[in-house]
This record gives sequence, C-alpha cells and structure tokens, in this order.
Amino acid sequence: MPPRGSAPAPTRRQYRLSRLITRWYLDRYYGTDQDVGVAAMFCDPSRVGHFAVDRDALAAGDGDALFRVLVATVMFQRRQDAQILRVLRGISEADARELTSARRLLALADKSPCDHLRSNEALIGECDLGKDPETKLGTCGRHPELACHLKQHTVLLKRYGHFGKVPTSAALNLRDHGAEELPALRTAVLRDVGDPTERAVELERRLSSAWRVSEKIAAMFLSAVANPDLSPGLAPWSEGIDWARYVVVDSNVDLFLAATGYPGPWTYAARAGFMRRLASRVDLIAEGLPDGHPINPRLVQQAIYLFMSTSNRRASPQDCAQRAPVSCATCPSSLRSICPR
Repeated sequence: MPPRGSAPAPTRRQYRLSRLITRWYLDRYYGTDQDVGVAAMFCDPSRVGHFAVDRDALAAGDGDALFRVLVATVMFQRRQDAQILRVLRGISEADARELTSARRLLALADKSPCDHLRSNEALIGECDLGKDPETKLGTCGRHPELACHLKQHTVLLKRYGHFGKVPTSAALNLRDHGAEELPALRTAVLRDVGDPTERAVELERRLSSAWRVSEKIAAMFLSAVANPDLSPGLAPWSEGIDWARYVVVDSNVDLFLAATGYPGPWTYAARAGFMRRLASRVDLIAEGLPDGHPINPRLVQQAIYLFMSTSNRRASPQDCAQRAPVSCATCPSSLRSICPR
C-alpha cells in the first residue's frame, strides 16, 4: 500500500495509453509550430506577438529574454491557450516592453508614492488592485486617484482585475531574493543548494513567491527553459538541476487522469508524482523521439495535455481530428475510447 497522501501505481491500461498518446504526439506535434507552451513558441512572433524573444538570446540564457518568457507564461492559466495567444498578440510593442522589463518595472515601483509597491510581500498582501465593474478600468481602494502602472497593466493583460500585479510582482520577487535578474536567481540556488533535485525544488519555490505563479506555472516556465528535449537548443538552464522533476498538471491532464480511473489524491504533488511515475515506463526513443533522453516525464505529460485539449486540437490544421471520423478508423480502440475530439 502506498504511503498516505501519495498516488497509487499506474495501471497497465494507463501505461499503454500513455505510450500510444506519446507516439501520437511525436508523430503530429513535436517540433512543429503547433506545439503549445514550449520555449520555441515564445520565440515566434506569429504566435505571441511582441512578447516573442530572440532564439539566440534565449538559448544563451539572457536575463531579459527569460523574464519576458516568465511574464508571458503566467498568462496561461484558466483560459484556453488560443485566447491567451490572441491577448499577447494584441499588445503593442511599447506596452510589451514595459510589461516584460524587470528594470523598468522596478523603476516604476520605486517612483510610485504607494507603499504597497515597496516589496513583493506588500504588493501581494496589501494591494487591492481590481477593475471597475462599469468602466473596466483598473482601480484600487487605497489610492483610487493614483495613475498607477498596475492599473494600466491590468487593462492591457485582459485578465482578472488583480492580474496587473503579475509583472511587477515578478520583478519585486527577484529583488526580494537578492537577484537583479533571473540568471542571478539561478546562480544563487546552485550556490546555496547542492543536490540537483533540491535545486529544482528551490527554484520552483522562489519563483512561486510571485503573484499568480503557482506550482503549475513555475513548472511550465522552468521546464521550458531547462528541459533539453522540449525545444532542443533552447534550454539554457538544463545543467545543474533535475529538470525531469518538472511536469505541468493542468485541467487537460486531469481529464486523462479521470478518464483512466485515477482515484486520487488530487493534490498537485500527488498528481505530478503520478505523471513522473507513469512516464518512467515510456521509452521515448522507442516511441519515435528522433534524439534526446529515453525517459522524459515532461514530454509524456505534454503529449497527454495536447491529446486531451479539444480547443488546441480543433485549432490545429494538422490534427487528425480535422479528418474525423475517417482518421479514427486507424486509431487503436483503446485510444479512441478517451479521445475528446
């Protein structure tokens, strides 16, 4: 019996389905411009607009490029990916620069008369940023008359009223951890922590101190910049940490878990642990990965996420769902049984 609070062992059916889904993903999405949430996507202006970063800069671990990817990544929660991509593409170049420059965000915070911008802790705990229900403009209770940059950001990002805190919180979080930029944060973790897995956990913990950066969002960002197989050549943080720890458990992964009889626990840690265990018996090279590591939990999780994502599959011209039901005839019956098309 597994320890209390831990996930059970995957079943034979779950192992078989994970292999079939991984093969499906490698055949149709891996390495293409239709893959979602990988580092290559954040280098493509046709997908993320002015939030796109230079491939060479990202590959080199440039701090500005990494921070821009972080801010963009935080947007991908509780909305369909296509909707978030449209929001990002709709933001002007000048506004994107302000939203994704840690130095500029800190300068704006430092010159503000609002004491809620003095630290990340104050911003998270005391700022009551929101949107006026009638005008949809940013507002707050403490300084409603103040033309605060957070109020402008909450309008630009087109999310919840408090979402305008995200960019500034990410910048303040770095400073509160004694880092001027993300590479310095990583360097500090590698200096302070010796074990690669503990380093991965600590990086996740420090990033999760920022507003709206959950375990899932931290794992999404960290896997994008650390997993060497997710977008080959674009993983500047792959050395020195256990990048295989990072899996992204979202609502689409939960659909797979529910459809295949996962009984719980439903904590994030338990589900992430289950996905890592599931992936441990998926040989990626045998399933068609052209080059890379034979065991990579994030790739298996990415396959399951895309397979179960109805909105992404309907939006992709290369998905087999576009030719259904004809294409379904060649699909194994066990895979058809959970296909959300």
